[in-house]
Amino acid sequence: MGKFMDFVKLFKQGSWIKSAKKFVGDNSKLSALALEAMRYAKEKKSLDDVKDDILLLCNYVKDIATGRYKGYKTWNLTVIIAALLYIISPVDVIPDFLVGGFVDDIGIIAWALGKMSSELDAYKRSMLSY
Repeated sequence: MGKFMDFVKLFKQGSWIKSAKKFVGDNSKLSALALEAMRYAKEKKSLDDVKDDILLLCNYVKDIATGRYKGYKTWNLTVIIAALLYIISPVDVIPDFLVGGFVDDIGIIAWALGKMSSELDAYKRSMLSY
């Protein structure tokens, strides 16, 4: 658990949230990020265990960008954007080209899912009506 919390601490201290704030309200940036993160998750075999979770986050962002989902909180969107930016970035706590380089990415996705669970549950419920 200690290493996991180290990843989260470094993530929260980094520029990820600040970068994510630049995406909020820019639907073209949000759509592009969702598509890039979807592509990335599908290509990287090391992320197979969390691929469905990443795709959920991508769909959440995409549905906000297209106006399909409106019941979101800006801060929660910002955290999810930051997590997606983190996983697609080649520069993070453990570079992806190293053995075990996706451990931090998986940890950040797990943390974001946990922190945003009520937001994502509301999103999934609202999408049932579509």
